[in-house]
Amino acid sequence: MNTDTAPLPAVPVPARSVPRARVRNRQDKRDPRLPIAELFSEDRARQLWESLPEAHRQDHFDSANMPGDYAQAFTAQTINRGRGWFSQAISLRGLPEPMLFELAWCIDRQVADGYSISTTRFQELRRALALAVEHGGLAAREARSLTALSHEEWEREVRRAVMCATPSSNAHLPALVLHSVKHLQDRLAHAYHEGEWWQLNVWNPGLDRRIPQREHEPEGRRVVNFSQLTTDWFREAAKWWLSVQLSTERYVWSSVKSRLDHLNWLHWYIKQAGCAGPQLVSSPEDLRPWLLGLVDALNSHTALSGPNKGGRLAKNSRRGPLVTMEQFYRWMHDHRSEAVRVLGEPRWSLLGLHHTVLFRLDDKPRRTNELPEDMALEDEVISQIAAGSGTLATPKSEGGMDDRQAFHALMLLIRTGRRMNEVLMMDFEPLLPLVQAKGQNEREPDGFVARLAYQQTKIEGSGPPTIPVDQEIVDIIRVQQQWARDFLTAQGAPQDVNPSYLFVQTRNNRLGLRPYAAATFHHRLGHLTKTLAITDSAGRPVKISKTHTFRHTRATDLINAGVPIHVVMRYLGHLTPAMTMHYAKTLAVTAEREFLRYKKVTADGRTAGLDPGDLYDLLHLDQRADRVLPNGWCMLPPKQVCSKGNACLTCDKFVTDASHRDELKLQLDQTEALIARRQAQFASRHGQPMGDDNVWLSGRLAETNALSKVLVALDHVGVQDGERLRAVRGAGTPDRSQPPSAQSEELKR
Repeated sequence: MNTDTAPLPAVPVPARSVPRARVRNRQDKRDPRLPIAELFSEDRARQLWESLPEAHRQDHFDSANMPGDYAQAFTAQTINRGRGWFSQAISLRGLPEPMLFELAWCIDRQVADGYSISTTRFQELRRALALAVEHGGLAAREARSLTALSHEEWEREVRRAVMCATPSSNAHLPALVLHSVKHLQDRLAHAYHEGEWWQLNVWNPGLDRRIPQREHEPEGRRVVNFSQLTTDWFREAAKWWLSVQLSTERYVWSSVKSRLDHLNWLHWYIKQAGCAGPQLVSSPEDLRPWLLGLVDALNSHTALSGPNKGGRLAKNSRRGPLVTMEQFYRWMHDHRSEAVRVLGEPRWSLLGLHHTVLFRLDDKPRRTNELPEDMALEDEVISQIAAGSGTLATPKSEGGMDDRQAFHALMLLIRTGRRMNEVLMMDFEPLLPLVQAKGQNEREPDGFVARLAYQQTKIEGSGPPTIPVDQEIVDIIRVQQQWARDFLTAQGAPQDVNPSYLFVQTRNNRLGLRPYAAATFHHRLGHLTKTLAITDSAGRPVKISKTHTFRHTRATDLINAGVPIHVVMRYLGHLTPAMTMHYAKTLAVTAEREFLRYKKVTADGRTAGLDPGDLYDLLHLDQRADRVLPNGWCMLPPKQVCSKGNACLTCDKFVTDASHRDELKLQLDQTEALIARRQAQFASRHGQPMGDDNVWLSGRLAETNALSKVLVALDHVGVQDGERLRAVRGAGTPDRSQPPSAQSEELKR
């Protein structure tokens, strides 16, 4: 899958032609994540305060009134070590009442979400805001809410107040305010906004519980920002469309960001070429030329990263935006009357049928999903990764990364073939009992002992997301569970609380509510790749961070071991056999490559009568499964019956190669040993050895003679370097007609 990206050119925002009031001008400069002009409401601020438990409605917290959950979440940590001041107390006094309500509510939400709160840092923030309200400019002195100014404006007001008050001891306060207020305003924006959740320009599932999400969402903490769509009618329609797709479960949260990226291309082109509003052009006849300009812009764009860097965008990178644009406009056409009412934009009613199919088939590149040759890792490579994976858990003082979670997760990836998020988002207790057969009390020591439940976040309806696992995997999970329990204890979590996930985020995750981040895991494996510097047999560097290779490897191993396709399909969580055969392709190509590596010879040691590629095709196209022998292949046509029993070694239809050398050598040794034993028995009984005219002996001698010739021929062709073989005749048969090149090769031999 191609990952090249091409950042869109910056598009200047058109100048406003109508001046606005002073308050609105200030709102225009707000953080773009706060698009509502008048967020603050004193009534709403009081409602937030009254929604808190009574023990949490305090203007200060100290040892006398500290709630139990706050005591566990509050940490005393100084910012200015020179002052050496530590305290677990928090005071909200000295601020306007609505601002006090806001801060108290934000503290409660932080604690409930499992975050820790640095009391020292919070005290410094309160002091900075109090200074701004008392000594800042007019805007700060009139402010009653944190939302009254943007975080940049608060930083400037605090800087002004510090300079007027005690600049030497408070120089650090402006920078503290800049980052802290930004986060608090994010929370308050969703709390104050009483309209539909999708009307906000920033969708943050971590702060807005109204956003539809699956119970286990891999990208659940990702924030989607629509502020870059500066064309109002387009931005509001995009938000409405994507919100409906989320609510109706046509899209999942992980898909929203990619769809927005696709729509950014259309917005960029609108800014470059201009348009007539939602209908894009004034006349239907102008739509096709306008769209062709968009297609040409995509086709001529230069990829700035990825495998196509410096060249054209990959096919999928060009196809995706066109498909999304078409889906968006088809849906808007079908809902144009509702769009006029919901969005307040009457021009959506001007959409016609020509907007339902924006692009022709030849405008959109065909989807490509070609697998690279190194998707399935070799056994030796897997062994090297497993041997070097301990670097993940080794302490930093010893040159490691000190991340036992990453080590355990990698071990599970290698052994189970699950997707990365299926491992990182496992429940804390993912093991289920394995149903035993009646009367079966003990299992094989290396057999399956439990079922492992994982989070199926990609394919719905593929059956229960569980797989059987052995004791080794169970042991890895038990060790990780103990690590997670110890981590929560160290964070001050209650004794009886287990984390929600087996692998947990280690920063600001006091209750273990958030899983280990995929980005962190990817970074760790990237570092491990550089440290180990593993290459495969072809000399290609192995990227351990490409975790899907472990899934391909596991699937290939299962198919190679003869596991039925429907069982492999169930193990991988696939809906159709076609999805599973996508992985089997690697095995098929590898098997053919292995077959063609070796020169094919006949029973009398001469080169086989068919090109190796033709021989491989015939064996499979003619369905000659019954012609596959322990020591080679039988080329007798499928409809003919063999009349020679097991006398393959003296048959002109017998073909073999160096991959069977060990079997052939063993057969030669066993036949020679058998002749020696029978000769001894015959001589003891008849007083003389068997003669060459003995029927049994002559047959065995013919076999040993054929085996010797075959082995000599295999050793001979084995030293030839890289020469692809062509066909000659079989054993005991007259010369067959051959092309001149084949005859000259035969003369050389």
